[in-house]
Amino acid sequence: MEDELSRKNVARGYAKRTITRLYQYLEAEEANLLKNHVEELMVRRDRLEKTFNEYEDLCKDILHLNPKDEECVDVVEEKFYKMVTMLNKAIAQRGFAPASSTNSVAQPSVAAKTHLPPVDIQQFNDSFTTRAYQMDRSSDNKPSLEEFLQYLEKRALALENAEQGHTAGNSRVAALATQGSSCSYCKSKEHKLFKCKKFYLLTAQERILFIEKNKLCITCLGTHKGKCRFHFRCSDCKGCHNSLVCNSPALAPPVTMTGNIDNNVLLPTARVKVFSKNGREYRIKALLDSGSQVSLVTSKVIKILGLTPTPNNTNIIGISNTKNNTKYCIPLEVHSMHIPFKKIINCHVVENITCKLPQSNIDISKIHIPNNITLADEQFNVPSEIHILIGADVFFQTLLPSNQSVVVVPMNLSSPAASDPHGSQQVLPTASCHTTSQGSPGFELHIFPTLFGHIIGGGLPVDLSKPSCHKVALKCELDIQKTISQFWSYEKVPELFHEKTSEQELCEQIFQSSVKLENNHFQVALPLKLPLEDINGILGESFHLALKRFLNLEKKLHSNPNLFMQYQRFIHEYLSLNHGHYMDIELYDINKQATYYLPHHAVINENSSTTRLRCVFDASMKTDKKVSLNSLQLNGPVVQKDLFDILMLFRFGKYTFTTDIKHMFRNIKIDPKFTSLQNILWRDNPSESIKCIRLDTVTYGLKSSSYLATRCLKELAIRYENLYPLASNIINNHTYVDDILYTDHDFNSVITARNQLREILSLGGFHTHKWASNNKSILSDIPQTEQQHFCSLDLQKENFDMKALGLRINVIDDNFIISSPEPFNPKEITKRRILSYIGRFYDPMGFASPIIVTAKVIMQKLWLQNIDWNSTPPLNIQEEWLQFTADLLAMEPIKLSRNIDISENYTAELVGFADASSSTAYGCCVYLRVNKLGNSNAYLLCSKSRINPIQKKGMTVPRLELNAALLLSKLMAKTYDSLKLKVKIKDVYLFSDSKIVLAWIDTELMQLQAYIANRVSVIRQATGAWSWLYVNTKENPADLISRGLKPGELNRCQLWWNGPQFLRNKIRRQLLNS
Repeated sequence: MEDELSRKNVARGYAKRTITRLYQYLEAEEANLLKNHVEELMVRRDRLEKTFNEYEDLCKDILHLNPKDEECVDVVEEKFYKMVTMLNKAIAQRGFAPASSTNSVAQPSVAAKTHLPPVDIQQFNDSFTTRAYQMDRSSDNKPSLEEFLQYLEKRALALENAEQGHTAGNSRVAALATQGSSCSYCKSKEHKLFKCKKFYLLTAQERILFIEKNKLCITCLGTHKGKCRFHFRCSDCKGCHNSLVCNSPALAPPVTMTGNIDNNVLLPTARVKVFSKNGREYRIKALLDSGSQVSLVTSKVIKILGLTPTPNNTNIIGISNTKNNTKYCIPLEVHSMHIPFKKIINCHVVENITCKLPQSNIDISKIHIPNNITLADEQFNVPSEIHILIGADVFFQTLLPSNQSVVVVPMNLSSPAASDPHGSQQVLPTASCHTTSQGSPGFELHIFPTLFGHIIGGGLPVDLSKPSCHKVALKCELDIQKTISQFWSYEKVPELFHEKTSEQELCEQIFQSSVKLENNHFQVALPLKLPLEDINGILGESFHLALKRFLNLEKKLHSNPNLFMQYQRFIHEYLSLNHGHYMDIELYDINKQATYYLPHHAVINENSSTTRLRCVFDASMKTDKKVSLNSLQLNGPVVQKDLFDILMLFRFGKYTFTTDIKHMFRNIKIDPKFTSLQNILWRDNPSESIKCIRLDTVTYGLKSSSYLATRCLKELAIRYENLYPLASNIINNHTYVDDILYTDHDFNSVITARNQLREILSLGGFHTHKWASNNKSILSDIPQTEQQHFCSLDLQKENFDMKALGLRINVIDDNFIISSPEPFNPKEITKRRILSYIGRFYDPMGFASPIIVTAKVIMQKLWLQNIDWNSTPPLNIQEEWLQFTADLLAMEPIKLSRNIDISENYTAELVGFADASSSTAYGCCVYLRVNKLGNSNAYLLCSKSRINPIQKKGMTVPRLELNAALLLSKLMAKTYDSLKLKVKIKDVYLFSDSKIVLAWIDTELMQLQAYIANRVSVIRQATGAWSWLYVNTKENPADLISRGLKPGELNRCQLWWNGPQFLRNKIRRQLLNS
């Protein structure tokens, strides 16, 4: 009997492996099944059915021999049904009936001895026929002639039917396929109920009532007799029903709260030994949890040990009734580090157990631990990963008998234990609580003896451990990577590449051929990479993913009523302005009309004076075909000046005004042919059905939106340039996205420009608001509702966080403001916090480069430490950073006059300086030297800085000076191109305090090393017509960049703001001699 049972187990294992191999093949090749021959699909289906029948028979036999057999038949059965469905579907799409090939195909049965008419078929010696024959025959017996002839006859029948299936029988098969796939809700023949979009939009209660009324299966949503052959589980509550009919209350997302944490808790941990498959010893950290009913181990440990866990689906219920499913478990033998004790623990395998424990370093120098104990974890005070969690069943078995626990009292608290000169410990009952002299509850660390050693746990005072979280905020910060990348982008010398790529050219052609200006409103087409009629087949289905994202958003909004009210107000305003309208989702023809559903979310800008909440749409969401709407759109060229140019020009002119284009994107209509690609889901109440809103205008979040909006402004300036020359100039040279900053020396010209601007924008359906000026008379004709009622203009459009060090414009006082920062919390010094703080510095013109370069150096030092994001940096970096932030906080706001007066009888010269330091950084700065009636003044225009690169041997000082000269040449060329629109530049001078660099610039390139020659070549191309001169280091303002400057010293530094003294000398010859 044992031999028979063993033989059947082996046979069942072989059958099970065969099914698994077929399943893995079909799962990997699901998208390519239609490319396979229909005969191959039939052979695989026959082999699958035969193998599964054998598997079921063997299971019955084994169960008869061994009633305790634990074979999980459900898993294999579910794989079988899934594979049969996939194969039948693929066969039916090729023109054959989806019934099993062993019973019938689309054509009538043909007797085995019937003579076949001559047909044109491929030869049987091809590779497919050989493979199919080997897969079809039994591998246990030798091939026989009769078996081979039966296969040939079956093969011939399949090929004959394949030819005929596309002619006479094609319509009948298609009709049968259509007849069996109707939706019981909308009566459509194109889909079944579980794919009906209209059914999806119903509330859960309405779906349940429909299912009950029509007596449908709650699992497959179909009609059948007996038990359902599918074994779906709800993705929300894990119940045995379809997710569409789940009415259990969804778990609300965690509600963030604000509060101060005055204590911390130390959880008991121990170091234990485990052994790998080959006997190698590993030591891991265990968390002893008396509140857990199960033990857990990380998959990382199992992988290192080389062990194989066994399948075991278990739901683990945690805090707030949250459920987590584990699929594997393993018996793990755990050994004590100190005594010969071992215990086999049945652990469930999870990816991660918890965060690092303890969550921050504990200062054990303030704790007196008895010398006569052996700690289970000698590094209990150092944050480290938890590899295994030992549950209550094992935890209490390891506790040694003891009626009392040792209480470890911190030395700085007044207690008998702390004052005992002999270092003895006060023994107290476990439930006792120490009280400070002020009467407030104190904190105790208890020591318990276990078979793993002594474990320590309990409450921690604030001075022993920094709390892991002092405040939890509702709004999360921007991603640290995005913040840092923005910081470095501001530090670059702005460069506009005018290369004409085929994509940009095509995008421009589409715009010019499709743009319309009718009834004072633009209408544009979405610039797509493919014709609109081809988009549907490529794009795929996005409804279900967008629906899932909306339901998650809805939970978040309803957990915060204030946020929900703002979001709802935004949607209602969108509809009231006719920027979108409700759409019946069933009116879309999914077979012909390209359709895409946009997920959406809230972006909150607490510093905005008008729109604190904005709804942003995500056109980067990928559909079921892994394609997004943005990936199918063309990227248009940049058509506006960059912020550097606009701010540079903004410094010249006595009179100024600023304004903003209201709803700039949404004032541009999208061609109705393309609006089916802009749908969102919304409802005001969870008890309502979900509705579809079609967006009719240019939408935030689409790849082409910024180009379309700015290009329409450009088109407006082109069309009406002759009628409104001043306004066209403003649109072309003084507009950044939707912000307009304009200046002029003549008051009447400013008034004329203002009027022209309002008129030309109205011709395109654009309206201005938030007007501000340094002269009230300029705004006399502007309604109060359209004026800006605050004096500060924020220039950082892409950053929605409070800036640490930011540049603003005070329009009323007519100056730039470099503001003092928000305080940095000294209790939260981590790599992430420091880099996030630096990443929010905003100085596009480089007015504060001597300050920011110090932050860059700290960033480089921090990066070289190669520590984790949430780790505390070394003490020397902490001290340097805290000193820097303290100086920033003490810095008074720096005010820089906006207007540089060049109104009449002037000559202007650009003067640049470059310098490098061997230990810190290199940089450059540019000044405008204005000579009026013999008096000269210099004004800082801009600067840039770079920290020295990291190299093993370090870079020589002359090469660093050469890089500084290269940076200056690029910045000077950019500045010259920006200013020539408003300022007539007479001469340009460039200074360096390195005579070696000046000699290199005057040397033939062939005589220089490659590194030097390449950079000298770029310098000559950018500055060929200008003069390079020598300056003494003491008179070089770029030296302040290369070495850095304390924040408090910058405001009073005349060398930085006005350049060296010789720039103000009346005699030009002295400038040249210098």
